[in-house]
Amino acid sequence: MFSGRVLGKVIELLRHEGVDGVIIGSTAVDLALRKDSFEGDIDMFVTSLSLLANYGILEEFARKYGCVLGSTWLGTPNITCFIEGEEVTIDFYENMFDFYVPEEIIDDSLTYEVSGVEVRAIRPEDYMVLKAVAGRDEDLEALRKVREYIENKKLKIDRKLIESRIKLFGEPQTIARRLSQR
Repeated sequence: MFSGRVLGKVIELLRHEGVDGVIIGSTAVDLALRKDSFEGDIDMFVTSLSLLANYGILEEFARKYGCVLGSTWLGTPNITCFIEGEEVTIDFYENMFDFYVPEEIIDDSLTYEVSGVEVRAIRPEDYMVLKAVAGRDEDLEALRKVREYIENKKLKIDRKLIESRIKLFGEPQTIARRLSQR
């Protein structure tokens, strides 16, 4: 678990080194819920450059800030850092192989202020669609958790936005079915 203060700090440090992006994972939902502490890691879609082509930037970042370099389930880079006594892992993604986030989703991201730092994150609706597209067991479980937030009126979503986003991917019927599962 890490705080909003640490989230803001790590985003600020990454930007200082030329790495910027949009949060695409569960942290995006947590930001929409106005949480100030976060579990898991930060999934960031990098928009400033290709870290696969510029891996040295992350190596330098890790050296400079005492972080550990690793890789995600997809083979893209990640870093684990201790900032202000808290551990935070950032998984970096970009469009490659079977991993795809449409430009419309990235461009339509929201901006939150977290401890004085502007943090961009996809909309909860887009998170739901991306989880339904992936369709792995853990993704479907994440969808169930978001549905609970909606049912408990903690999170409000735009169903028309979801319908439009589904059309950005192949097999929209499969995606819609996964989104409607209870």
